[in-house]
Amino acid sequence: MRAVVFVTEQTSKGTERSPQEYVDPLLVRTGEAYARLTFEELHRHLCDALRDYELQRYSTD
Repeated sequence: MRAVVFVTEQTSKGTERSPQEYVDPLLVRTGEAYARLTFEELHRHLCDALRDYELQRYSTD
């Protein structure tokens, strides 16, 4: 199974290692871990990641 990567519209793509890699993705899970998640768990992980993302985004502005 491949990794599952969640990004925002502002997530940059392309690193020195790979042009297909995201620089700072919102959330990354292995395919196996993603398959075990319930929808509620995934929703909670995404909401937590989005809150952290917003805090980081506005604390540097």
